Amino acid sequence: MSRARAREIAKTVDTFLHPDDLMRAIGVSRNTLDNWVAAGHFPAPVEIGMTRAGGYAGRVAWLKSEVDAWILARAAARPVPNPLAAFDGANQPA
Repeated sequence: MSRARAREIAKTVDTFLHPDDLMRAIGVSRNTLDNWVAAGHFPAPVEIGMTRAGGYAGRVAWLKSEVDAWILARAAARPVPNPLAAFDGANQPA
């Protein structure tokens, strides 16, 4: 396989984020993270380990691309003050 093809494949592969790394990155506890997922406010994790006895999920991780999209959507939704909003050109001294 050529190096160019290997780089192309590498670009299409997503990355898993471990829960500890994710919680540190977005600044929330595991309880908050689980509540956000349950309420549909945050992407659901991907099960990457075997299912434990009793039907509980084994090891889970989040797809970096989904977390990045969530972060960008949150940033885009924030109210950004317009720096020109306080400017009233008619009442400014000449």
